[in-house]
Amino acid sequence: MHGAGPCDPRFPPCASSPPPRRSAPLGTLEAAAPRIARRSPSADPHSTTGERSPDSGVDMVTRKSITGRFGSVAAGMLAAAAGLTLAVRQRTLEAEHLRIRRLELEETVSRRSALAHQQRMHWELLARAIDDPSLASVIDTYAPDIPAERRRQYFYANAWYVNLYHLYRAGIVDQEELYGHARELFQNPLMREYWEASRGQRATLKQSSDEARIGRLVDGLINDLDEADTDEWWVVGTPPTP
Repeated sequence: MHGAGPCDPRFPPCASSPPPRRSAPLGTLEAAAPRIARRSPSADPHSTTGERSPDSGVDMVTRKSITGRFGSVAAGMLAAAAGLTLAVRQRTLEAEHLRIRRLELEETVSRRSALAHQQRMHWELLARAIDDPSLASVIDTYAPDIPAERRRQYFYANAWYVNLYHLYRAGIVDQEELYGHARELFQNPLMREYWEASRGQRATLKQSSDEARIGRLVDGLINDLDEADTDEWWVVGTPPTP
């Protein structure tokens, strides 16, 4: 022991120790770090399919929400367009109805104006015939044995009847009103006499014409007046229904 040096390898303090560890190079630090195990997607406890992460469900909800909003906007735009189209079509129809109505009114006014002119011309010509017997002979179609004074009365009676007929043609009175006015006129025996004397003139009318139809209406009224056993002429006859 005395011959031993300061450090005897036989004793622990001087026992040979392993060589000191060398520090790893910088490039090997990552390799020296402990490896962290990566969990496979199938091991994710939050996954329901084993393929998608929890965030994928949020993305799907967001996409559905956006799609729903766009769908609502599109549906609203379609509804607005349909409403606008319907409104335009309605206004077009109303404008067309107004145009047709305006044309009908213009036609009615024109027709009434023409009838009024015809009525004035008829009265002027008839008035001349009443005032001048030489002119009356031009349009006289009554029997030759009728006195001149009675002829003038027939002309005047004809003026009243034609005036009533023109009122009906112009739409100022309807058929029921015409019947009432005719009943008032023809309750007079002289008017009924004129009507009988002018039967030949009415026979030349076209049977389907308004004038011929009204003539047959007056024929029936006069027949009722002749057969009535009452002085209340205003209740005689049966007015036509509209």
